[in-house]
Amino acid sequence: MLYPALSIICLAGILQGFCGFGYSLLALPLLCLFAPAQWAVPVIAVSSLALNIMVLSTSWRNLRLRGFLPLALAGMAFTPLGAWMLGSLSDIAVRVIIGITVTLSALLSLSKWAPRMKRTPGGMAVTGTLSGIFNGLTTFSGPPAVIYLSATETEKGSFRANLSAFFLALTLIAIPSFIGAGVTSADNLLQAAIFLPAAALGGTVGILLAKKVDSSVFRKTALVTLSLLGASGAIQALL
Repeated sequence: MLYPALSIICLAGILQGFCGFGYSLLALPLLCLFAPAQWAVPVIAVSSLALNIMVLSTSWRNLRLRGFLPLALAGMAFTPLGAWMLGSLSDIAVRVIIGITVTLSALLSLSKWAPRMKRTPGGMAVTGTLSGIFNGLTTFSGPPAVIYLSATETEKGSFRANLSAFFLALTLIAIPSFIGAGVTSADNLLQAAIFLPAAALGGTVGILLAKKVDSSVFRKTALVTLSLLGASGAIQALL
């Protein structure tokens, strides 16, 4: 199972580096074809550290932490609840949630649905709460935060920098939360570090490709693939 998992992590890293999204959305349903979700989710969390650090290292000058504190604090506070849910729910239930979330996220991105709203501390806190729960349960902290910050027309540089810091903070909270919830052990998480180089390699390749290849067709193809993959994963879990 090691080599297929390494290949999946690298491929997902390429998608993340190329498109700026999709690491967990691609890697998790594919890993769940080979292993239980309770194993795959912590592996994704640990391996994503490399990508989060890579993105943050290129955008940290645009950090505007004060306005994002409600989002970050709520996300960090509710990540342990998501980890507890991961440890409490059956593998089938988690895989169905993963499949539905991947499908809806991809379809929303394809539709280019763009609501407009005013950014408020309350809205940030609610968004952070949803992101935290999804982070601990599936590592999908991105969709709620991306949708809300896009709807409030957050400046592009600040958007990228603060999101990368947010994802990194939630990942660092999720890792001990998985241990506390009994999802995995410290030894297993240390073993999961073997996937860090594969994620970093994929991310680097994706960034290099993005400089040379038109991303519009690739992005649409990736989103269609993700939606089909998510729907297929949910159906397989039910069957």
